[in-house]
Order: sequence, then C-alpha cells, then structure tokens
Amino acid sequence: SSGINAEYGAIAIQMLNGVKLGNGNTKVKVEEAKFELKGEFDPKLKPKKRSNNKKKKKNRQENLLDWRERAGGEELKEKHAKIVILHHCFDPKEFLEDACQITEIRDDIKEECEKLGPTKKVIIFDRHPKGVVSIKFGTHEAADSAVKTFNDRWFGGKQIKAALWDGVTDYAIEETEGEREARLASWHNFIEGE
Repeated sequence: SSGINAEYGAIAIQMLNGVKLGNGNTKVKVEEAKFELKGEFDPKLKPKKRSNNKKKKKNRQENLLDWRERAGGEELKEKHAKIVILHHCFDPKEFLEDACQITEIRDDIKEECEKLGPTKKVIIFDRHPKGVVSIKFGTHEAADSAVKTFNDRWFGGKQIKAALWDGVTDYAIEETEGEREARLASWHNFIEGE
C-alpha cells in the first residue's frame, strides 16, 4: 500500500487485530492484504459484460408491434385512439363544382386542430356521403380534447359529430367506373372551355 491508504491500513490493523467479538470466544485477525496472480492470466477468457442492447432492442420491437402505447402516465391506450373522425363536415357534391374546396376545408380544420395540440395529418374523404374527415393527432390528450371541442359544433352550416376512430372502419369510397368516366368527361369539357 502507498500514501494515505497505507496509513489507514496500519491503523485498522493496530485497532482491530485481536479484538474479541460477541461472547468473547472469537478473535478477529486483521492483516494487510496480499494480491498475487494465481495461475496464468488470459484476457481472452475474461468474462465480458453483458450489454442490455438485446433486451432494449426486444423492448423496442415489442413497442413498435404493440397496438397500444402509453398515454400521459402509465395508462395504455390503443394507438388508433389518436385519430379523430368528424362526420358532416361537407357535402361531397360541393367538390364536383370546385375541387379546391377540399384544400380549403382541410386547411380550416387543421388550423382549428393545431389549437388543441400537435396535428400530424388531416384526410378529407371527399367521396364519403357523410362528409367524413380524419385527423391524426400527436398525442392522446389532443385527440380527446378534439372530440370534446368538435362534437355537436357547427361548421359550414352543418352540425359535426366527432368521435375517436374505432381502428377498423375504412371511410374511403372508391370511384365507380361510371363516376370516373363522368368526371373525366367533365374535366375534358372544362379544358376545352365548354
């Protein structure tokens, strides 16, 4: 030993060596430690620290594949619970006359949603007869707040119904072949200036 540690070691030996423990039948023997290599040292055989990388990676994968996530505290909520569905936001016939209204309605709704929290995506289902809009929020709290704010609110002369998405319903409505032909004919007439 060297320096201060050697002095403490000498004091400990002097004070504790020969002290009786318990009922006095057992004596403590204190002496300076001797460190020496027993056998040959091979650093390749030294056990390596096990990293938690595998465990962390597994947890990360499980979280990605899980349909739920932590909302606020420890409460688990479905990931789709961040998506709010609004009904009666528009009449799909409005878009036949002016397709730019899709963008205007989307921007208006997004602007209102931004006041409630981070808004990731707004989708207008322009063919849906119930005038459906889907809004994906960044947090569950913002989505819950949106349902409370928008439900039974009036927008464009229509009373909106708001609810969290059930995670199943597909609101996209495909265009029929007849609708497609009519749309293309209308577009052609518009281009030709008729």
